[in-house]
Amino acid sequence: PAEITTELAEGQEVIVGATVTIVVDGSTPEQYTLVGPAEADPASGRISHESPIGQAMLGKRKGDTAIADTPAGQLTFEIVSIA
Repeated sequence: PAEITTELAEGQEVIVGATVTIVVDGSTPEQYTLVGPAEADPASGRISHESPIGQAMLGKRKGDTAIADTPAGQLTFEIVSIA
């Protein structure tokens, strides 16, 4: 039988459903879960994979740096962990 798991092995890429910890310019780590647009709730740490930050995270791996063009300007952050 097939087994469904939401855990990502170390070194895997960020995908929809992943919980990603990022650090922006050496600040306190922030954690986000990538979800579809209908489930997005930024105040609860659930961001859409279609948002600028979500798009910048997709396909990245632990240790990668990402750049997002947000309404507040360009945001550069490091992927610290993926779960």
